[in-house]
Amino acid sequence: NYILSIILFFFIPDIDYANIIGVLSLICYALTIIPTTMKALFPNFYKQQYIWKSLFKNRRYMGLAAFCFAWTHTALLIRSRSLNFLDFNTCIQYFTGLLSTIIFTILTITSNKESIRKLKKNWKKIHSLTYLCLLLLPWHILDKMYGHWSYITPFAVFLSITLSLLFVSRKIIEVKSN
Repeated sequence: NYILSIILFFFIPDIDYANIIGVLSLICYALTIIPTTMKALFPNFYKQQYIWKSLFKNRRYMGLAAFCFAWTHTALLIRSRSLNFLDFNTCIQYFTGLLSTIIFTILTITSNKESIRKLKKNWKKIHSLTYLCLLLLPWHILDKMYGHWSYITPFAVFLSITLSLLFVSRKIIEVKSN
């Protein structure tokens, strides 16, 4: 899917490839978050739907795809804007994207059975960083696209805010049940 999507986008003229790849990363990331959220919010509905179970089983692969798309998004932006991350102002300006990419990298490095076995309880703590990304992504999209929205920006904003709200709802339900 990753290779196919990159090939397709290079044949479509006059679009911002970096933003398309960023949205693809967001979609893949959403597919890693939605199954556990659906399971927590709608347990009866979750049990009846094969698609949620299938997504749940394949979260690791979707996460790896999200990581690949995120790094491609980052690389395209660094190249097209000649960004220098040794400059403190650049790091501040791109803080949300930089932090999200670092978190995705950590999650990807530890997304294997060996890491789960070695890290034990700490693995869950490390992978809870994904929820920080849920809160960073709407901020990142709104901040970077402010003033120059494309046709895909509303979709990205809607998806990222919806994921954040679903996560907050899930946490509220979990706190109330304890």
